[in-house]
Amino acid sequence: MNSIKRLFFTLKAQLDDVADDFENHEAVAGVAIKELEAYQGKTRIHQHRLQEMIQQFETKLADLNKEAENWSARAIKLKSQDEGKALESVKRLLQVQKQIKVIEPELTKAKEQFIQCHQDMTDIQAQLHALHTQKEVLSARQNRVHMQSSLRTEHINPAIGAQAIFKRWEQSVVGAELTGPIPPVKDSFADEFVQEESALELKMLLDELATKQATE
Repeated sequence: MNSIKRLFFTLKAQLDDVADDFENHEAVAGVAIKELEAYQGKTRIHQHRLQEMIQQFETKLADLNKEAENWSARAIKLKSQDEGKALESVKRLLQVQKQIKVIEPELTKAKEQFIQCHQDMTDIQAQLHALHTQKEVLSARQNRVHMQSSLRTEHINPAIGAQAIFKRWEQSVVGAELTGPIPPVKDSFADEFVQEESALELKMLLDELATKQATE
């Protein structure tokens, strides 16, 4: 368990250092999390092996206890019939009991390790959740800093770029207006004379047509 705590605090310290230096911090944090996930995978495999070992020990102990009962029953039964066989049965009983004494502490140890391994898995899961959360928080902070920095930079800020485009467009339109042909200046007073003269010419032409018609 102490090794897990040391690993967690080491990885957390790496993320804390990254908080002061945004350069490649997501990659560094990702590697740190991958290391803890790999450790989680190894712990899960060890937990599975312990579970199999416990099942084997329990099965073996069940068989040995059954065998011990059989040898004990045989020894009692043969005591009055064949003392030699009865003593051999007791000998076999002692051998089985010796095996039981060897396996029982191993089973207890395996169960304790399994419980500790289960606790380790719980701790690792909680640590991974904390690291993922910290990574997301740092990523959001970094993105916000980048956005604020870009808004202060003319070459990156999209608002400044858009303003520059419209400014260049306006300059182009103004330039075209200044270099285009000068429209004629209208003189309303002169236009009145032109209109009167045109009307007089039309009236004279009408009188000429009427006189010509009368003489024919």
